[in-house]
Parts: sequence; C-alpha cells; structure tokens
Amino acid sequence: MRFKSAALLLALLFALPAAAQDMANINFYANLGDQAVATVGDAVKLFALSMGQKPRDFNAARQFLIKEGVFPDKPYAESDTLRRRTAAFIAARYLKLGDSIMYSIFKNERYAVAACGANGIMPADKSEWDALSGAELMELVARVAERAEAGK
Repeated sequence: MRFKSAALLLALLFALPAAAQDMANINFYANLGDQAVATVGDAVKLFALSMGQKPRDFNAARQFLIKEGVFPDKPYAESDTLRRRTAAFIAARYLKLGDSIMYSIFKNERYAVAACGANGIMPADKSEWDALSGAELMELVARVAERAEAGK
C-alpha cells in the first residue's frame, strides 16, 4: 500500500509541471487572440508549439525554428512587432513553398508575402508592412498547420 501511495505521489509530482505548462499554453492562446498587435515572440512560440515543441523561452524556440529551417537567422527581438512579411516568410519556409517564381529565386520576405497570397494562406491584397493581430497570427498558423498536414 505504501508503494502505491509513493508511486501516486511521484506521478503527481511529475504531472504538475506538465499541467502547469499546458495551463500556460492555454493562457497564451487566450491572451494572443485578444492582442491588437502580435510580436515576433508570439509567432516563434506559436510555430514552435504547432511543431510539437514546448519551448522554455523565446531563444530556445527561436533556435529550434532556425535549426528546422523555418525561422530566418536574423536579429529579431522577441518584442518586435510582427509584420505580415515576417509571418509570411516563416510560413513559406515551414511549407517549403516553391511555386512562386520570384520567391523561388530570391527567398526573401517580400516575395514570401506574394507566395502566401497566391496559395491562399494570407490575403493577397494587404501590405507586407502591416502588423498582424494575435487573432490573425492564430489563423495563419492554423492554415499553415492544415496545409502541412494535408501535404504529408
């Protein structure tokens, strides 16, 4: 009986941090949907979560995405405003879009916006310099994840 109690206590001790992590992610999603302007840190965390990671912090998630070839190895700060061009670039790299001639050649943020617009991932009639809201970021990542799943 003592062994069962100790095993249960041990299981609970290991489960609590995981539950706290999940609760933090739930709070992150809830708060992100209400944000008027998303940040690069929000995008990094959301893309890392969509790839099955549980990032400890911005730098860990950023390094994971860079290693996976999804995030550009540029000096972005966590608090930088997320522009449509940066989000499109991450999405295009995640999906390995190559059907846009200009994006295939130059592989930069400007042409990633056009590639994502042509593929219906983001609206084609918006400026690459527009800031994304939290809700727009969540919608983008959902579309990207759906496309990635369909492409498997």
